[in-house]
Amino acid sequence: MKNHILTLGVAVLMLASCQNNPTQTANNVVSETSTMLEKAAEKVEEMKVPEVLATYVGTIPTADCGGMATVIHLYADDTYVKQENCANKNYESKEKGKVVRTDKGFTLVPDVGDQKSFYITKGDNIVQVGEDGKEPKMVKEYTLTKQM
Repeated sequence: MKNHILTLGVAVLMLASCQNNPTQTANNVVSETSTMLEKAAEKVEEMKVPEVLATYVGTIPTADCGGMATVIHLYADDTYVKQENCANKNYESKEKGKVVRTDKGFTLVPDVGDQKSFYITKGDNIVQVGEDGKEPKMVKEYTLTKQM
């Protein structure tokens, strides 16, 4: 009697394992993989860096170091990245934010903090100005040159 029950149990297990259709399992795996790849592609699209419109480079005078080496990248989506470096003080900063166009130039509005930067355009170059938009007396020292 025990042999019959054991044989019947093994037969039921074999039939149950045959119910698992390998083709269906493979189709499920392919479908899930396709979905994962589509989601990954969407994230890559979101992460694309916008086109660079212009890059400006120069050294702005500062009171506490020999000058602040400054690089500003302006992007097509009205964003920017500003990098500053003062070798004498071992200081580096990187700022990101939005570009607000004005009739004479633009204002850089950082994502973090409230320290806006104001610039006017002079041909292919830009000049850092005060909030009032007036050019500094030493225009040449506050001019950043367009690189591209």
